[in-house]
Parts: sequence; C-alpha cells; structure tokens
Amino acid sequence: MSLTSYFQKLIEKVEASDIGNLGKDKDGFFKPTRTVLIRQLNLLKDLHDKPRAKPMVLDAWREVVKELPAEWLIMTDEQKKEMAQILK
Repeated sequence: MSLTSYFQKLIEKVEASDIGNLGKDKDGFFKPTRTVLIRQLNLLKDLHDKPRAKPMVLDAWREVVKELPAEWLIMTDEQKKEMAQILK
C-alpha cells in the first residue's frame, strides 16, 4: 500500500469520525480542526512525492500527527521507509 492510499484512508477516517470544526488553537483562537486536517491530508496525498514541496509536506505532517489519534497513524514497513525518506 502506497502513501497515497495511506493518506486517502486517513481522509476517509476523518470524514467518518466525530472530529468537528469547533476546535481552538494554542492561543485560544477558533480553529476548524476537521477542515484543516482534511486540507493537510489532501496536501500530503498530492505532494508527498514532490521533492520541491518538502517544506509544505513536513508542516502538513506535523499538523496531522498533532491532531490525529496515534492508532490511526500506523504504517506498514514500506510506508515507514518511504515516509522516513520524505522527512529527512
């Protein structure tokens, strides 16, 4: 399973979950959590294999890891290797 399908499955989980848009950021300002997560996951799905987009991919991944439950982020060994290449 590739990272594209991995990110697509995460998008589907977010859409099917009870994650809402009534969140707040660290400063207490309104943050549409669900919308931001779906946007970041779509960015990851579309740009993870584009070397010039690496800074955007890193930022998106940090946001996703911060917001999603750890059990949703489990990857296969192949996906871990591919993601490690992106993150270094």
